[in-house]
Amino acid sequence: MYRKWIIFAVVVAGFFVLNASTFASLGVVLFVMADDLGWSYTSAGLSFTILGLAVGLTSFLPAILLQRIGARLTFCFGFFCVALGFGLASASQGLGMFFAAMCLAGAGFSLAGNVTAVWLIGEWFPEHTGRMIGLYLMLGGIGDIMGPSLSHYMMEWTNWRFNWMLLAVICGVLILVGGAFITERRDVSGGEARTDNSRGPDDAKEVDGAIPSWRVAIGRPLFLIIAAAITFNLACVTTVHSIAVSHLKLLGLSPAVGALGLSFMAFVSLAFKGLAGPLCERFSSRHMLALSMALQAVGVVMFAVATNPALVLVSSLMFGAGWGITVVATMVLLVDCFGRVIGAQLLGAAHQISSIAAFGPLAAGMAADKIGSFAPVFFAFAVALGVLALIIQVLRDPGMLKPSQAFTRPV
Repeated sequence: MYRKWIIFAVVVAGFFVLNASTFASLGVVLFVMADDLGWSYTSAGLSFTILGLAVGLTSFLPAILLQRIGARLTFCFGFFCVALGFGLASASQGLGMFFAAMCLAGAGFSLAGNVTAVWLIGEWFPEHTGRMIGLYLMLGGIGDIMGPSLSHYMMEWTNWRFNWMLLAVICGVLILVGGAFITERRDVSGGEARTDNSRGPDDAKEVDGAIPSWRVAIGRPLFLIIAAAITFNLACVTTVHSIAVSHLKLLGLSPAVGALGLSFMAFVSLAFKGLAGPLCERFSSRHMLALSMALQAVGVVMFAVATNPALVLVSSLMFGAGWGITVVATMVLLVDCFGRVIGAQLLGAAHQISSIAAFGPLAAGMAADKIGSFAPVFFAFAVALGVLALIIQVLRDPGMLKPSQAFTRPV
């Protein structure tokens, strides 16, 4: 009984560390490094793009390794890559070594992050997968809030090299903890036996081989829509975070309002990640995904025309709610419709596709340079999200069958 909660605590701790040490705090550390090592801000800022692309382009790896070496070794190998990357970062003298460090950290993020966690949560919490995924994302997401401050104070007390080295040591501790405690239920119960009477689509696969591999499932319309939802959600979030202050300044608002809006958006997103799990269990995860994308579309339109602080806060509320629910609903929908194993593998494939979202801020910048406004890109995102919300509501596909029936028919 306690084993599953220990495993859940380990993956939450891992996600907290990944969030706090990479995207959330990289900007805090990076520009201190740039000043110290004489890097241009443009070159240093490229680290964000490299880290994001490394995460996206290696997202197929968990789908392979989870099947071949299991969740424990995948988790540990992921944090080994992150620890090695942080070790290289601490010793960096030039951009080449630091870019290599970000590539390793990004690959480790893919291996030890959401795909492995969803695999384990689906295995140990088959009856409450949705709410546990939401709780995992909410608790681990606290790292996004705490990471920047922790890195700031660490560098105030020491320096950026010690900051990276300390993070590498923390990752080493997670390797030991993961190796000691992470296991899968069939490892505990022996062979194919289960510790409860639940059966899911993965059991069907083990019994009669009816469910095909994720390579077959990846061509289903449902998966393609989910992958598009993940991509546009990430593109919106990345773009809003990167240009919010500049956009609001063009609309006559102060940078303080932009910062407040982003902070409020992050808190709302975190809260709704926790709420989305139970909601996806009570209501259809497909309907929740459609609702979340509609909320995000309305939020991004309001943000595009936010000429006063009240509109900024309301748009942040709408956008943050849609952001939080979308992250959970896409994961739950994949597990609901394709099963734990294939769903986790498809999540990795969707993350790989979503790496193109890294070009959202570039598109917004190009629009601003040409016409003096970021708004057209926000409107384009809103239209795309609205269309996806409509499609996910009306689409009927074999992948939307109940989990016990999914892909039992020839494809």
